[in-house]
Amino acid sequence: MKGLEAKANVLIDKGVVEQTLTKTYSQQNMLLHKEWYEGLLRISQAVRSYRRVQHIFERQAAMIKIYSDYITRFTTDKHLSPQQRAAIVRAYAGLLEEGAGMLAELKVVVNPVGAKMTDAERLELIDALDERVTHHYDLLVYFTRRSLALSRQQAVRAADRRMVEKLYGLAE
Repeated sequence: MKGLEAKANVLIDKGVVEQTLTKTYSQQNMLLHKEWYEGLLRISQAVRSYRRVQHIFERQAAMIKIYSDYITRFTTDKHLSPQQRAAIVRAYAGLLEEGAGMLAELKVVVNPVGAKMTDAERLELIDALDERVTHHYDLLVYFTRRSLALSRQQAVRAADRRMVEKLYGLAE
């Protein structure tokens, strides 16, 4: 647009009357494009209050709660080996880091200057992000349940071993 405007100014300076109209139209066109572009940058209330945006934040909060509820339990669980405890901590850290990345993506989508797109495109991206966050949450819940089951299984094995040792008089 700037190039077109510059050429129109050169022609006007040379006295070409038709180019005066070109400059006027190019300025009006630039103004329309600017208004349209700025409209894209503004985030509508519909996007800001979209239920899935709230759902993403709720899922993230739930994931942090799961982490805070179980991480100490897993790191101090005497039924898990040190390698298993370290693996659980690494997995939790990775899942939380990925979750933070998804929040960063959401910030870009709902930030007026973060991405230049229409509301429909924003809603589409929010929907896809919500699906990813929900899958991520489900994965964290599954991982937590599997880790709890592993701990219980190993606790039962240890209790069974102690019982057998006691039964045969091998317990100290």
